Amino acid sequence: MFHLKKYLKSDFVKHIFTVFSGNVIAQAIPFLFEPILTRIYTPADFAILTLYLSVANLFSIIATARYELAVMLPKEDRKAINVLGLSLIISLIVSALSFLIVWIFNAHICQILKNDDVSGYLYLVPLSVLSVSWYQVFNYWNSRNKRFNNIAISKSTQSITTVSANIGLAFLKSLGLILGQIIGYVSGVIVLCFNFLRRDKTHLKNISKTEMKEMAIVYQEFPKVNSVHAFGDMLKQSGEIFLLSYFYLKEQLGVYSRTLRLLLAPSAIIGTAVAQVFYQKASETFNKTGNIRQLSLKVLIALACISLPFFAIVFFWGEDLFGWFLGENYRMAGVYGKYLTPYLFFRFITSPVSQIPLIVNKQKKFLLLSFAGHAIYLFAIILGGLKGDILLGFTYLSIFTSVYYTGFILWFLKIAKS
Repeated sequence: MFHLKKYLKSDFVKHIFTVFSGNVIAQAIPFLFEPILTRIYTPADFAILTLYLSVANLFSIIATARYELAVMLPKEDRKAINVLGLSLIISLIVSALSFLIVWIFNAHICQILKNDDVSGYLYLVPLSVLSVSWYQVFNYWNSRNKRFNNIAISKSTQSITTVSANIGLAFLKSLGLILGQIIGYVSGVIVLCFNFLRRDKTHLKNISKTEMKEMAIVYQEFPKVNSVHAFGDMLKQSGEIFLLSYFYLKEQLGVYSRTLRLLLAPSAIIGTAVAQVFYQKASETFNKTGNIRQLSLKVLIALACISLPFFAIVFFWGEDLFGWFLGENYRMAGVYGKYLTPYLFFRFITSPVSQIPLIVNKQKKFLLLSFAGHAIYLFAIILGGLKGDILLGFTYLSIFTSVYYTGFILWFLKIAKS
């Protein structure tokens, strides 16, 4: 029997609210300053940022070969610290490789993006890769040790620094947006590293070449399967940007980026908090009982109840809200949001529980199902692009992905019980 009062007082819920509080600050600040940013930066500036991130994120997502996720799994801290060390070393290598690729293929990348303006900014990609990957590694170390206060502080610091840099560097136009992203992540890394050195530096003596090799073998499924999966996810996102850039004007891409920026804020605030705590709790529960179906179902239902009113408001009044909040130049962002609400709703409720296949060792099947979803997603964008109608593409996208995510949820619940 489900006891609400007992559930609300549990450590699981307390940890969620700790991370949630940090996420509220981290997302509320850029959300509140978005009207300022959209008035000092043009849709074309945001288009440059979006294109830059579409390239940088392709490297960032595999910068540690996904070993940062394995930091949570060893029972002994001695093994976990070697996974952390392995992740940091791999990230340095990938960052260096990203510079070489950008240097050699700069012109080709710009040709694919159909935008030469992004050329000079691509040389900043290694800094983005390194800052994002180190942030993720130390983030998971803090999650492992249930130091969710540190995570909340780092996210708040990152957000405040990013917005401050964006406003202060507005005279640099699109470069100001890109530098703001990098500076923000660096500040978050500094906070996490400071806490690590203050509380965990004694673990550093346990890092050895031999044990890092051992951990690389023990968790080899992460680079072999999960990194391919993660790269596929990011390739889907970048492919979406490439296709939109190819079929439509850069101003439309800039407006679309603001649509996602605002409508994914609830996911970043609530979903990320739930996901972070869920991964730790579900891993612990599965090791003890082999059954996380009930926990997963509770999370899915709670997220659906929380998000439905929000997306309903966007569906019926999104155009007027975006026009009022961002300015008339971005009124169309609300129209895009209306057509995307079904897709964003399902994405919101499934994202926090998407670690289930990692926990129950179903990564290979998850990889195949995810690739099928990516193909469906990009196919919808292409259909709209061939017709020259971006709204038609978003309509196809919402219809196709709603069916897909429904099947995905049923599969998650099936494998959650061993």
